[in-house]
Amino acid sequence: MKSRQLAFSFAPTPVNEAKGVTIQRAVGAERMALLDPILLLDHASIAPGSPMVGFPRHPHRGIETVSYVLAGEVGHKDSIGNDGTVGANGSQWMTAGNGIFHEEMLVAEADGAEMIQLWFSLPKAQKRIPPAYVGAEPSQIPLVESESGTVRVVAGSYEGTDGPFQGIAVRPTVLDVELNPGGQMEIPTEPGASTIAYAVRGSLVVDGHTLPAPRLLVFADGDQVEITAGENGGRFLFVSAQPLNEPVLQFRSFVMNTPEDIHETLAMIASGEFGK
Repeated sequence: MKSRQLAFSFAPTPVNEAKGVTIQRAVGAERMALLDPILLLDHASIAPGSPMVGFPRHPHRGIETVSYVLAGEVGHKDSIGNDGTVGANGSQWMTAGNGIFHEEMLVAEADGAEMIQLWFSLPKAQKRIPPAYVGAEPSQIPLVESESGTVRVVAGSYEGTDGPFQGIAVRPTVLDVELNPGGQMEIPTEPGASTIAYAVRGSLVVDGHTLPAPRLLVFADGDQVEITAGENGGRFLFVSAQPLNEPVLQFRSFVMNTPEDIHETLAMIASGEFGK
């Protein structure tokens, strides 16, 4: 097995896109514009006692999103009639496909509310599939335990355990990993897959480097990732997916392949046909 080396790492960039929400952007900011097919990784939070705030109704097209809740609750409503709320260690998967309007609101509990959102590009042949939404309660996210720590399997599989989200077009592996102090974990990866880890709590040790949260780790190619927790333990979201190797053109929250696709999207919104 060839272990993936750490290619580079950096702290996320603060962005101001939703009133009352603290957003740290790790993928999609100027230092990591995209990592095919991973287009965005946002770490969003609100403080304890905050009113319900978040991301009011807005459109998406050409992507699939995974929102993983770390604390509090996150609610979802969309233009095709879906309405759901999940709590800590739960997740939501949305296929924007040919077009959807949705809102995502954070509801604070005693420790506030916190989530990580991922955007994955849809393959060109599937950009116009019907939109969809699936919510997974915390009890639906399988937990794999070991002496080193725990792994919650959000998407893909780990150690023979499948996550609830198996229909995502790019077939990503998404894991919520919590390591005990000094705990070590080896996570298999497909050669050629774009592979990252986002440190949420504590610190991680990779290739002799101690990397405190919050921080994005981007790995070179190989068959597995080896990560050790620092002296106070560490928690991270692990994401790996094969690149699509297709043209990508993003305009606001639309991710298509050509300028013509974007013009088509804007015409759909102008005509009132978008999101139906």
